[in-house]
This record gives sequence, structure tokens and C-alpha cells, in this order.
Amino acid sequence: MSKRLSKSEHIRQAMLDRESLFQRFGYDSTASLQFIITHMLPLPGHILEIGTGRGRFLAALAPHAQRITTLDLDPEQQRTAKCFVGRDHSRGKIRYVAHDAKHLPWPDASFDSVVSVNTFHHLPRPEVVLEEMLRVLKPGGKLAVGDFSPRGFQIFDRIHGTEGKTHPRLENGLADCAALLRKHGCRVKRVTGRNQEVLVATAPLDPRNNHDGKPQTATPGRNRKGQTS
Repeated sequence: MSKRLSKSEHIRQAMLDRESLFQRFGYDSTASLQFIITHMLPLPGHILEIGTGRGRFLAALAPHAQRITTLDLDPEQQRTAKCFVGRDHSRGKIRYVAHDAKHLPWPDASFDSVVSVNTFHHLPRPEVVLEEMLRVLKPGGKLAVGDFSPRGFQIFDRIHGTEGKTHPRLENGLADCAALLRKHGCRVKRVTGRNQEVLVATAPLDPRNNHDGKPQTATPGRNRKGQTS
């Protein structure tokens, strides 16, 4: 009699089966994650992740991080992520928060680094979430976003098409995000490879100034009770 799989083993096997499907269509999840991690690191201090999902990126990030708070609107996704990540990398390091990313429950300048991977194409208004990510980032902190490249979106269009589904897209990729971050005075770098696009930005030390040294209107902040200041 075969040994019954634990819940975490079952989740890992289901994700491996899904990744095998992706690979048959030309998307190598392991290589893509490695590409993202390579271009995002180092991510110093306390990291906020937007979009826990099933924990694939979280598991890859954890060995390189001191402390992570990961946020997702779906508690069920986070329960899956907890099983996938396991305790080896997460004990005392990862905090899971179920909340809407459009209204982050932290005051301004709370995190040293803020990241999001393969989440923005699911958001109705990614610019609103990006503004919130920037708001909770400390001056001089690092903000990094990864999502599918045009070829990556084509691959997932085909995968979902075989299942009778549609897959959301970012029509302009991360170009609009890069423009918004530059407007706020961030230094921005974009790279593409392994069916992914990665945007890495460094926030200005003085958030009141943009990269030209001209005054920049501050984004309204929220105090710990979520009230606009």
C-alpha cells in the first residue's frame, strides 16, 4: 500500500504537475523564478510581498530574506502557500496577512523593500496598488515588480485556451509602472528574459523631490488606523 501524502506533499505534487504542463508549452517556472530572483536581489531589511498566491516566489525568496510580510486578498491561497513554503524557511521569518492591496494597513515608510511577482496582471487598477507599495516603502528603499513578458503572456494564453479559459494581460507590460515610479523620483531599471519582465526601482531619499530635483506632490499617507493624513 502506498503511503498517503500529507497535505503539504499533495500541494507540492499538484504544483509540480502544473509546472510540468507549463514547461510543455515553453514556460520553465524554475528558470523564470531564478531570473526574477537574480535581478531583484539583494532585497534588504523587512520585505513586503504583494500577492502571496500559492507561495512559489515566496519559497524562492525566503532563503535570501531576513523578514517577510506577505499579503494576499485570498486567505485560501495563503493557506496553500503556508503548506508549500513549509516550516524550514518560514519559522519566525514570514508573516501572512489577508488584506486588500489597494489599501495597505501600514503607515508610510514601514518597509525596507516591497515586491510583487506575477500579480499585477490580475489587478483591475495596478497603478493604485503601485502607489500604495511606494507609500509604505522607506526613503531609499527598493521596490521590485515582476510579471510575464509579451512571450510569457502568449504562452499562458495558449495554456488557458486549452482549458477553455482566458488569461488577463498587462497590455503595456510594466512600462506604465516604470513611468509612474519615475514620476515619483525613483531610479528604475527594467530587464526581460525567461518569459518574464522585471522592474527594479530605488525610492528617492527625499520623497518630496523627483529625479530632476523639482518638488513632487506627496501621496496622502495613512496612519495606523487607516485614516488619510
